[in-house]
Order: sequence, then structure tokens, then C-alpha cells
Amino acid sequence: MSLLKNIPITYKGELHDIVLVNFSVDPDEVKDNLPEGIEVREFDGRAMISMVNVKLRNMRPTFSGKLFQFNYQHIGFRLLVNETDHAFGIDRNIFFLQSFTNRPLMALGGSMLTDYRLAMAEIFNHKLNLDFRRRSQILSYTLDLDRPVPEPHSQLKQTIGAIDSALSVHNGEVRCTQIVREKWPLEEVHCTDFKTSFFKTAHLEGVFRVPEVIHYTWLPPRNKQTYQAIAPMVSNPKKEILWQ
Repeated sequence: MSLLKNIPITYKGELHDIVLVNFSVDPDEVKDNLPEGIEVREFDGRAMISMVNVKLRNMRPTFSGKLFQFNYQHIGFRLLVNETDHAFGIDRNIFFLQSFTNRPLMALGGSMLTDYRLAMAEIFNHKLNLDFRRRSQILSYTLDLDRPVPEPHSQLKQTIGAIDSALSVHNGEVRCTQIVREKWPLEEVHCTDFKTSFFKTAHLEGVFRVPEVIHYTWLPPRNKQTYQAIAPMVSNPKKEILWQ
């Protein structure tokens, strides 16, 4: 199964109904989950998790055209991190602590083909509400689009918007995955009734949504040497690069 993760597959797809729920936790609660070579990025002594809730549509490996398209809902706990020797850039990385879906085949396939642990969960999602559960753990929130945000979090928006890569570890080696997309219009929204038992020290910092469908390309993970060699070719002034 480990060998399958070495296959360099590029995916294309669409991101729908994107919500980014950002909350801070005590670094001690998450640092033991990080592999060697990756460290917590702290904000005023706190670690930051940017949870993504997104519907992925028309996803497909590029070699198959539209023959093998699939759809699923993805929820991921993305921890903002630094890579210790900064080979993949500074202050713009995330590490997936855990990812979830309610599709058994997607959970199996995601675990076999990617570095990101994709587990089954119960997901009850409407346009403005989420309630998802993994065994005895829960996370829920409600969005209020008609209520203005009292104090917009411009610095948080800038921090979350600058993320452009996801780090993972495969066979003891730190790898980097990037996604290419043309835009990322974050819009801060008011959030009520946020609660979670996944993290004991969670404190809500701010919530953003993307009110458009985003077309993207998910590049294969690269090791340090390969990443540094192709980074100038991947970067394009007409496009931004961001992991989702």
C-alpha cells in the first residue's frame, strides 16, 4: 500500500461551498502529532488550526480525462506549521492532522494513494450549518451571513490566505503538495454556536468562506530536491498556489 503513494498522480476538480473555520489550541495539545522535521507555528503562544469544510466535485486524475470523476465532502484539520530547514518556504505551510469523509470508498482510496489520513465520520451539513462526528468526538457550527462581523480579522485573513503548501511525511521523508488555482476570494462571516470536543483547548478565531466555485489542480507531493528544482516552473504570476 505504501508503494501506491509514490505514484505521481495529478488531479483536477472543483471546490464548492468552502468554509474555513480557524481556531487556536494550546501547542502541547498537537505537537506530539507532528513527525520529525515539522514544527508548530505559534501565534501569541497558540497553535492555529484552519479546518476546511468543502464539497469536492468532478474530481479526476488528469490521465483519465472525465472517465473516472468522483465527488465527496471533505473535512480536514489543517495545522499551520513550519518545516525545520525551510526547504519548502517559511510561514506558509500546513500539516493535515486528520481528514474526514462520509464516503467509505473515498476514505479507503485516500488513505492508499495520499499521505493524508482520511477517516470515516458522520457528516450532517447544510449551507450554513455543520455537525460532524467521529465516534464520541463532535464539531459543529452555524454561520450567519446577514450579521456583520463586529471586528474583522484582517491579519488572520492574510495569514490563512497566504498558505500555499501542505507538508506530509512518507517513509520518513518530508514532502510538499501544492494546488494551483486562479483565485481565492476569502470572505469573513459571522459564526455562532461553535463547539468541538476534538480539541480540549480550542478557541474560535475567525471563519471565512469562498462564495465561488474554485477550479484547481492538485499536484503530486514532491520531496525537497524535486520541489526546489521545479518551484520556479510551478510559480506563475497569473496564478496563485494554495493547498486545499
